[in-house]
Amino acid sequence: MDTSERIVVKREPRKRRAEKRRIVEQTLEPDASETKVARAHGVNANQVFAWRRQYRQGLLEMSGKKR
Repeated sequence: MDTSERIVVKREPRKRRAEKRRIVEQTLEPDASETKVARAHGVNANQVFAWRRQYRQGLLEMSGKKR
């Protein structure tokens, strides 16, 4: 009997990454409140803070983007 497990890592859909980028970019506007932006989009403010960290690290970039 094979006890090894196969781990499947799914990539996040580009559409979802684009949505996160849009939300984060709204928080970067002058006088923007991360909490208010989060509420407007129905997400937790802590999640927006995490997305901002990912954004700064370049993890929300659109891979495979055609130029």
